[in-house]
Amino acid sequence: LAALRHLQRQRSERRRAEELLRLGQVGRLNTLGELAAGVAHELNQPLTAVLASTQAAQRLLSDDPPEIATARGAMSQAAEQARRAADVVGRLRRVVERPDSAGQQQAVDLVDVVRRALYLLEPESQRCGITPRLEGPQRLHVQADPVALDQIVHNLILNALQAMEQVDASQRQLVLTLGTQGDTAELSVADRGPGIAPDVLPRLFEPFFSTREGGLGLGLSLCESLAQGMGGSITAANAPEGGAVFRLRLPPGKATT
Repeated sequence: LAALRHLQRQRSERRRAEELLRLGQVGRLNTLGELAAGVAHELNQPLTAVLASTQAAQRLLSDDPPEIATARGAMSQAAEQARRAADVVGRLRRVVERPDSAGQQQAVDLVDVVRRALYLLEPESQRCGITPRLEGPQRLHVQADPVALDQIVHNLILNALQAMEQVDASQRQLVLTLGTQGDTAELSVADRGPGIAPDVLPRLFEPFFSTREGGLGLGLSLCESLAQGMGGSITAANAPEGGAVFRLRLPPGKATT
């Protein structure tokens, strides 16, 4: 009888171990699936911009006479977006190869990051008929992973531009405000789009949740994860004057001399 109970206990423990192993495998597969979808999302934006810029340069060079200076600018933007795509891939490699050193945090000038994102998104802003307004100090250093910070700021501005496609061109405004709140640095991205529906607001940062047709629903989720990984946060709210406002908060960083 004791041997039978021992055998039943062994079988029960083996089944438990097998179930835990299965759950672990499923969890890893889910994580890999989210990671793959996230990488696809992050690479799609710069690669689409590279294609648009090179096509524009091709058209400009085909003109008679060719617009050399404008074409050179389009190719410069294509090169910047290609570097951004390479940075995303490089960051993924660091995560896979050296998880403990994935976050290469350092003092980064948030103003420079915002200006760079605005430059890369200039064609999108012009297409929407928007001239972004940047307010705040000339320098604002934060402690962050430079590549991750680029991704966050780029996504927040792009989301704001896309949101304003739903309103009349005369109402569109984009204001980016930099400053400090207590012991944190803050970037707010305020648009004059339709705002965020009350039922959508609590789910805004959920993975795979999107209100945009064809959207993966990963941009904001990734932004939140990246910000939290750097000791920061992202919040979203409806602005009293209309539209939405996203706030990125990060620990301050010391400027290097």
